[in-house]
Amino acid sequence: MAHWGEQVKKFLSDSPREANTEGGVFPAIFGTVLMVVLMSVVVMPFGVIAAVYLHEYAGKNLLTRLIRIAVVNLAGVPSIVYGVFGLGFFVYLIGGSIDRLFYAESLPNPTFGTPGVLWAALTLALLTLPVVIVSTEEGLSRIPATLRQGSLALGASRAETLWRIVLPMAAPAMMTGLILAIARAAGETAPLMLVGVVKSAPVLPVDDIFPYLHLERKFMHLSFQIYDMAFQSPSVEAARPLVFATAFLLVAIVVGLNLTAMGIRHSLRERYRVWEQ
Repeated sequence: MAHWGEQVKKFLSDSPREANTEGGVFPAIFGTVLMVVLMSVVVMPFGVIAAVYLHEYAGKNLLTRLIRIAVVNLAGVPSIVYGVFGLGFFVYLIGGSIDRLFYAESLPNPTFGTPGVLWAALTLALLTLPVVIVSTEEGLSRIPATLRQGSLALGASRAETLWRIVLPMAAPAMMTGLILAIARAAGETAPLMLVGVVKSAPVLPVDDIFPYLHLERKFMHLSFQIYDMAFQSPSVEAARPLVFATAFLLVAIVVGLNLTAMGIRHSLRERYRVWEQ
């Protein structure tokens, strides 16, 4: 039992060796969690703002219907298309512009004009944005109109009603959207191959050198490591145990993140359940 525990510890804390056929997966764990956190920080505000605008402020007209159709259709676009868009728009256009404006002395060696964890997070935020919008809008539609009317009748402004009544009650639906976004983003591989993930990263995106979080750096990801070990390894048979162990670990991380979000959602739902009665 002690030997098994020691092997698990090494697997979780060591870096990969011998073309990812030996060693651990700590850099991939770190990269996966960091990218998911960055993606969540980006996608939630934009998704909620878009859903609030569509449901609370946009009129029921042809333009609004077209926007909703576009949002639903975006959810069905293949992920590799998002990867190509992220490479062209985020990496080459935005990243290249940042390099020309702020890192001209480093050119022609790019700083932000090359794939990195920031562009990967933004690409996956764009990929999962429709999920958050649809989930949040469904939550907003379930809030009784009488609550809005009662708040307005008591003298609250429309903005105060939205901030203090509507959004708190829609929070469980927002968390549902976040859960779905995390589950999809953590398992994506194809778009990441274009916008930042690598087979082996010499350094982590976080270290003790200012500014401590280096968003321009490339990173490792569990899903890509599974693909690399299973199909690109020089010794597939030797890497097979690591493939299964890494796949199980990825599922465990996704389940853990989802359980955390589900716990928060349940807490919010219980807090505002009395308002719905």
